[in-house]
Amino acid sequence: MDDFIHLISDEFPEIYFIEGARNGKYPYSHSLLIEDYIIDTGISTRLLRKLKRKFPINNVLLSHWHEDHTSGNRIFPNANFLIHFNDKYLIENVDKFNDYYGISNTPAAEEFTGLEEGLRLKNTKIEKTFENNDIIKIGDHLNLKVVHTPGHTAGHCSFYELNSKLAFLADIDLTNFVFYAGIDSDLLDFEKSIEKLEQLNIDIVATGHRGIIEGKKTIKEELEKYKLIIYKRDERILTQFSEIKPIMVNDFKGKNFIYKYYTMFKEYEIIAELIMIQKHFDKFLVQKLISPKDNGFILS
Repeated sequence: MDDFIHLISDEFPEIYFIEGARNGKYPYSHSLLIEDYIIDTGISTRLLRKLKRKFPINNVLLSHWHEDHTSGNRIFPNANFLIHFNDKYLIENVDKFNDYYGISNTPAAEEFTGLEEGLRLKNTKIEKTFENNDIIKIGDHLNLKVVHTPGHTAGHCSFYELNSKLAFLADIDLTNFVFYAGIDSDLLDFEKSIEKLEQLNIDIVATGHRGIIEGKKTIKEELEKYKLIIYKRDERILTQFSEIKPIMVNDFKGKNFIYKYYTMFKEYEIIAELIMIQKHFDKFLVQKLISPKDNGFILS
């Protein structure tokens, strides 16, 4: 077996963790293969072609629309593609990605255009959409439950196989960086999604950018640590507010409140950081921690 294809459990020989190029680091991601179903196609086109030679893949479940999870869709021209309804429009209209990343008509759009051309993104025709709690029956005894986990994107979904108690969490990825920098992202929804996953009886977990994690206790601890990243950002951003001087989201520009440092994609990361900070402002407003004043916001 190729070293990027990993059998997860001898008890369930139909389920494989498929390791993406660069160990699943952006612009790649990991996948899960269950018989002739694959979840996400971002492992790299080279690895997808190798995988196709070993396994028939007739169905593709997309966790969400982001390019690092969907760039290999064109490798499966005859497969059935499924995605949550809320993300269907974007995967069928990839030219709208920049709008949803908030970078259209900015210098960052040039960075992204080059990346998208390199990934050769193409529109994907969706055969069917799925919803929260849908059960996808695979083979004789596998039942894959769709768990709608919005926040990262509006239609982001995780998947939970009922018999193996294995979950694929896609971009609730349990790394040390939580991302919600899309126009369709929602921070409060993201937190609720993490809490929803904590309620599941999961024995084994895989994510889009991290390897296998085993054990109920460990998995719950990892989900809590992931959520704590958001809370720590809350605290750091809130310290900048006062009861007197109004501040705006743009006051945080280029100050590394979320990114510890900027990379070669600095133009994009500065915009993404401001969008994520805006999500914290939105959350604080719902929680009545801040109030509008003079085109800015102060502590309530």
